[in-house]
Amino acid sequence: MPQEEKERVKQQVSLVAISAAIMIVVAQLNFNLIINGFKISLAVICLPIFAFLLENFPSFPVTLVTAPGIMLVRSVFEWLDGGSFLEAVASYSPEMLFYLIYGGLFSIYVRLVPISHFRPVRLLPLIAIDMVSNISEIFVRLGPNGFSVSVFTQLLVVAVGRTALAMMFLAAFDAYGLFILKKDDRIRYRRLLLLTSQLKSEIIWMNKNTTRIEETMAISYGLYNELNNIEDPRAKQAAQKALTVAKDIHEVKKEYYLIMNGISSALNTDQEENGMWIRSIYQVIQESVKHVFGEYGQNMQIDFSISKNFYTDKHYFLMSVLRNLVNNAAEAAGEGEAKVLLSEWEEGEDYLLSVHDNCGGIAPEYLPTIFMPGFSTKINYETGQVSRGLGLSLVKDIVETQLGGSIDVHSENGCTEFIMRIPKQNLEVAVK
Repeated sequence: MPQEEKERVKQQVSLVAISAAIMIVVAQLNFNLIINGFKISLAVICLPIFAFLLENFPSFPVTLVTAPGIMLVRSVFEWLDGGSFLEAVASYSPEMLFYLIYGGLFSIYVRLVPISHFRPVRLLPLIAIDMVSNISEIFVRLGPNGFSVSVFTQLLVVAVGRTALAMMFLAAFDAYGLFILKKDDRIRYRRLLLLTSQLKSEIIWMNKNTTRIEETMAISYGLYNELNNIEDPRAKQAAQKALTVAKDIHEVKKEYYLIMNGISSALNTDQEENGMWIRSIYQVIQESVKHVFGEYGQNMQIDFSISKNFYTDKHYFLMSVLRNLVNNAAEAAGEGEAKVLLSEWEEGEDYLLSVHDNCGGIAPEYLPTIFMPGFSTKINYETGQVSRGLGLSLVKDIVETQLGGSIDVHSENGCTEFIMRIPKQNLEVAVK
């Protein structure tokens, strides 16, 4: 037998043993009904629960183990209580028929109607299965003369009660499963929001650079024309090189535009989210950056306060700005403690958004240049790699160009605060 098959069989045997053991334990919670020895327990409701939670659950093999197991355990308890073991076996043996019939009918039913997706109506046939199984046991114990309207009524009440209890458990598990799925959906949605905000920010930067590409290509082509008009072999060679550079830049420009237009097109197809409340934006930032701080092994604390929970359609830009500033704080803190406070308040016709951290501050000599493209103090001393230095430049560009505001930075005593002033009319919109 292949190793994988052996492992699968081993897992199946373990599942049957554990499930049967659970049912045997649950069966000890019981009460007598109709006659002494005819015990009613909740063990059989384990079958629909297991079948709901576990795909391809081996219902009948479990009942094959459970039926004699319950009989033997009850007989042992009877013997330990001073009774006769053999008499106990004789008294409890008919109960095995109940579990075998219930397990067999249930196994057939779940093959025809899977209950892995909860629907109350799908559990109603369990009432009939319960009735048939109990009637069979009563028939063995009392014969055909043991039945009466009272007996049938009691068995029906038991069947309905156990089925209703199984429905309650399955409804609870189903609700919990939906909660987990919704939680996963919320996590994925937050990640999508942040990814979209980052891509939109990159598109802004790429658009800004298209002008530089055009200018560089024009300069290279102009250089070609100048050199080509000089009657000198070396000038002619240089002219051809300048022409090659111009052609290469042109090819890069075409690919650059294709990438940029592709990203823009993909982002424009997502019209589901037209805006967000500022509180929701802060919550997304608060929850999503925890893993960033965790990467640096920090004791992280991030809080926010708002004076007015306004609705904005500039949510992607705000998330990009806030996330850049918070990530910078995380990286600056290294392995130390990091506390970040996101604040929002009103001042006249403007909203002020602040990101304050205690992550070491910025040296005074760097403050005049931190918003310049290419500025960076992030150096990997092992590899020599330097950050591209676009974060704060991009932040400033978004705040000024896309949001029509301004941004200032203050840093002292190991604390840094970025304050953005943005006109209310550029941020706040009516809820759609």
